[in-house]
Amino acid sequence: MMKLMNTKVFSVILLCILPCSLFSFDWPVHNGRVVKNFGQNGKGLPERGMLFLYEDSVFPADTGEVLFVSSSINGRLFASPLGNWMAIQHQDSIIGIYSHLSEINSNSVPSLVEKSMSIAKAGTSGWATQPQLQFTVFDRKTSGYVNPQLLINMIDQRAPLIRQTILANRDGQKIVLGQLKSVRQGTYRVYIDANDGAAFFGNNQVAPYQFTLFVNGMLQGELELDLLAAKNGSLQVGLRKSQNSNQVYQIDGTYLVGEIQLNRGKVLCEVVVSDAAGNQKSQTYQFIVE
Repeated sequence: MMKLMNTKVFSVILLCILPCSLFSFDWPVHNGRVVKNFGQNGKGLPERGMLFLYEDSVFPADTGEVLFVSSSINGRLFASPLGNWMAIQHQDSIIGIYSHLSEINSNSVPSLVEKSMSIAKAGTSGWATQPQLQFTVFDRKTSGYVNPQLLINMIDQRAPLIRQTILANRDGQKIVLGQLKSVRQGTYRVYIDANDGAAFFGNNQVAPYQFTLFVNGMLQGELELDLLAAKNGSLQVGLRKSQNSNQVYQIDGTYLVGEIQLNRGKVLCEVVVSDAAGNQKSQTYQFIVE
């Protein structure tokens, strides 16, 4: 059976476009708890960054130049969901956006910042209901939001969890694999319900990085949560194979991974889910197509 390559190999494709030294990035908070991560399914909408519950100093993920500071102290004209936020140019085309900050005075922020330099404190500005930091990474070359977890050398040994794999026919009828021994032949969309967990996520279940689908040993579907970019009037997910996010992200929290044609006979279906650290979880289903 064909197996998925290590996640870091796939991230090399991203790094061919992005600067080669991105793995020098650090988390912008110390001991913060991640409650949402990039690509997470929020009732049909993808998360574009990392949300930390945190109430202490915020640090740049890397050295950089401060491009913009939006703060209520400096007479901001319009209220923003981001509250007080700051944009910092990191390494060539990469921009880090730090939002929901506590009050900051743009006049006191230096034009150049280092990793060890506190730029503000996490706060409750904008739409935040408790002290937090929203950290997003935007790449000018791809004109999209990049998964921050691919830019940081993560230490994680916990594999993702596959909850369910669901087949849906053209009439919208759904079949949970593993519960039935046979299905009718036809065309099916394949949805996967899976999540990831690690120490810095606490008890929160967040999005994995990659989903791969094999049918009888043949690759039939693949989804990578590495980039979110607007293309042709819609939000697309994936760098190598972009897909419409409205189709990928389901309101029930599942992800559309592929569409398959099932013909009569015995079928072996394998689902592989990976996280950004390269940990994998696979699930195999065997059934008869009538």
